[in-house]
Amino acid sequence: MEPTKGKGFGVSSLALERLVLASLGVLPYIVYGAIATLGSFLIVSLGRWHRQIWRLLYIQGWVWLALGLGVSVALSQAPGESALQALNFIPFFVLYAAIAVALPTFRQPLETLHRWSVTLLVATIPINLAAVAEFYLRSPGGLSRWGSSPWLQWLYLKTDYGQRASAVFGHPNAFANYMVIVFGLGLGLCAYYLSRRDLRAKGLWICGATALVLVGIFCSGSRNGLLIAGLQLLLFGGLLRPYRYILWAGLGAIALMLISALLWGVGGRSLPEAFATVSLRFSVWQLALEMIPHHPWFGSGLGTFKLLYDPADFPVAGDFLPHAHNLWLMLAAEAGLPVALGFTGLVGWVVGRSTYLVICTPLPDDTLALLGGYLAGFGGTTAFAFFDLAFYDGRINILGWLLLGCLQAVTYLAPGWMAQSAASKSA
Repeated sequence: MEPTKGKGFGVSSLALERLVLASLGVLPYIVYGAIATLGSFLIVSLGRWHRQIWRLLYIQGWVWLALGLGVSVALSQAPGESALQALNFIPFFVLYAAIAVALPTFRQPLETLHRWSVTLLVATIPINLAAVAEFYLRSPGGLSRWGSSPWLQWLYLKTDYGQRASAVFGHPNAFANYMVIVFGLGLGLCAYYLSRRDLRAKGLWICGATALVLVGIFCSGSRNGLLIAGLQLLLFGGLLRPYRYILWAGLGAIALMLISALLWGVGGRSLPEAFATVSLRFSVWQLALEMIPHHPWFGSGLGTFKLLYDPADFPVAGDFLPHAHNLWLMLAAEAGLPVALGFTGLVGWVVGRSTYLVICTPLPDDTLALLGGYLAGFGGTTAFAFFDLAFYDGRINILGWLLLGCLQAVTYLAPGWMAQSAASKSA
């Protein structure tokens, strides 16, 4: 099912593209403004392509998944809380389908993907610079020197996460999750610019901005973020053969991060301290596993983990557990095993098809680089979901579903790109 071109509400495709572009530019800073802008995009898209959007949601099974979530909400032990948490899922199914349907109708879809990536990367430059400053100011040396300054009390009165930087995200893990998405996109942009001789000079600042994202992840003190960023570097350089130089650059960056962690720890924590808390994460997962058999079909209700677990079972007295720290365990415990398996199958099918097209079909080097960045970005947030659930931050949720929609659109666009590549080679 390939979307058809058309106009709705008198809004051009260029205007739709710019609506998304504007929302991505302000997303880290003004989340409600970004939601309003994306809401406008969604309304116009539904008016123009409602049949195609519905067909995609129905054929792939998202409609049935939404119904499963609805039943889970109806049977929940806290229906109000579960209905609220369902908003983290069901509306984003529609956003995913709207992006997937709209993108192929744009005049230059590949250039659109390029602009969206650049906008997201550039928007993080001030945030990562602020994270470096926060990391210093929260260090023991910075605290002793600036802790009494009246101009910085707004920083020191924030929730204390030690030396870990959170910038505008409120929590270091949410900051790290957003940045691993952007880091994956940045890797694609680096390869895109360096693969084209006419753009290599401009590519230097793109590579610099991408390296700054990696510095921001380090300043977040997130073990998950650092691990995932390292995997992104290795997989991007290892799987996409024209970009093996990124593999070597990645090995150097990983070595630098390890040396930095040995010298200064991770977020102000020494390596033994940082990894001593890993066992606590296993304890949280065990709690979720024990909940699943009690409500295997429809779960206890979205958002009920924090209401139902016994604090006495958690080894750190007084700590509050908002969720199961693993997306699949959370879905299985709170929405039921069928929803968890269905969600995994649908997302896995979309990502698997797009990955096959990117890796196993002949595409121009710059196209391969850009699409590889989208895969690396979505892979980053997926990997993060194994260890934490930062999708409760709307910015991360929006970005994850937008990237998934772009990957679905790749399956519509790839045949045309391959034909163009074959035609250029024969000419």
